[in-house]
Amino acid sequence: MVHHWIDVSSSCLLSLILPVALIASGQQFASPSTVEAAGGQSQVRPATSPEPSLQEQSCQAFVQKFYDWYWNQFADRADDSNFDVSQLHVYDDALQVKPPVLSRQLVLLFKKDRECNKREQGICNLDFDPFLNSQDARGKYLVNRVTLANDRCLATIENGHEVTELVKSGSSWRFVNFHYSFLSEDGRKMSPDDDLVRILSQ
Repeated sequence: MVHHWIDVSSSCLLSLILPVALIASGQQFASPSTVEAAGGQSQVRPATSPEPSLQEQSCQAFVQKFYDWYWNQFADRADDSNFDVSQLHVYDDALQVKPPVLSRQLVLLFKKDRECNKREQGICNLDFDPFLNSQDARGKYLVNRVTLANDRCLATIENGHEVTELVKSGSSWRFVNFHYSFLSEDGRKMSPDDDLVRILSQ
């Protein structure tokens, strides 16, 4: 192996050696742009992670705002024995939101399922909260990851073991489907993955 030596000043040499020494010692530094305040704590975003696009930020904000309204505002009190559960939202409430947050297809499928419930005097296709993927939700629902694929936005909510699927509607978004993983508390799969459109279309 041929070693190439470069004549440098001691100050320049120190500037080359110091970063290597710091890396070897396990110390890491982040520029101000890689540090975010989250819950009162600073989190370092890996230097290789790209900044979310404006579309991704818009989609994440839309989904988070929906879950903050639908469930998160009650999450810390829902287990209290004195809490009035009638305050909780049910999925029918989302059908009344203006401007709409659900696609026309989902609205029609929800109404069809409601009509079936009345006709059969029981449950037809939907026996859990379709937005929480649960019959007994716990904890806050936070958007952990957002990706864009063609004209679709996929927002992952780990607490609900679900991925929400959205399309752009003007300057906002609309939910077009919810994709579920049905897991037990210890992480075991209880049944195959499914999605809301398929469930309601049975």
